Amino acid sequence: MTTDEIRRIERETGLNLPSCYVEIVTNYPPDLAGSDAPDYGLLDDPDAIIEENSKVREEGYFGEKWPERYLIIGRNGCGDYYVTLLDADTFTVGFSDHEAMACNPYANNLSEFIEKYLREQGEI
Repeated sequence: MTTDEIRRIERETGLNLPSCYVEIVTNYPPDLAGSDAPDYGLLDDPDAIIEENSKVREEGYFGEKWPERYLIIGRNGCGDYYVTLLDADTFTVGFSDHEAMACNPYANNLSEFIEKYLREQGEI
């Protein structure tokens, strides 16, 4: 993702993206590039990021108000999201589960996210 695309996401969503997240998506992890992560786990499409974040802020999340502190960074295709905190200094990932209506810790850093995500996808 380019810095122009980052600025577009911020402009269209009204959100200030955390620098730790910007660093990752502007230098997309090669380990994820060959997987389905760019379309799901760690989105690499500005349109998808804008759409997902705008939608939950406008429409809610399965009847509930979306927590403003969460930035959707990925999805699993079943209504659940990978999120990071908008005010994060360090990249961490939570998993927002629509069935439990809870957001649970998923990964404490990028390398943990990559390993866990690829293992769950059966790619390692």
